[in-house]
Amino acid sequence: MNWIKKNVDMFLWGGGILFGVLVPVLALKFLPFTKAMWVGWVLVVVNCCYCIWLGSYLYRHAARWWTLFVFPILFLAAAYVWMPKYTYYFAAAYLAITYLSCSTRKQN
Repeated sequence: MNWIKKNVDMFLWGGGILFGVLVPVLALKFLPFTKAMWVGWVLVVVNCCYCIWLGSYLYRHAARWWTLFVFPILFLAAAYVWMPKYTYYFAAAYLAITYLSCSTRKQN
């Protein structure tokens, strides 16, 4: 149990599951959005804001380099199973935004 507390970041994995899987899939299925509204609000606004927060969070906690990939990989898995094919490219965009958010913190 001590190993889990020391090596597993619940904000990282919980946020990745929440914003990478649950929010996009549930918004696609249950909210009365058109596809364009869903892409605009959920995939662009909500998830990009989460990526910016995640990059600063990873910098503040001196996370390992591989933690940058948690959210994009969880999103890519959900996109492959439940979402349209054009959403695959958002995983690369989320990785880039998270990396840029983390690296700009290092320069300040």
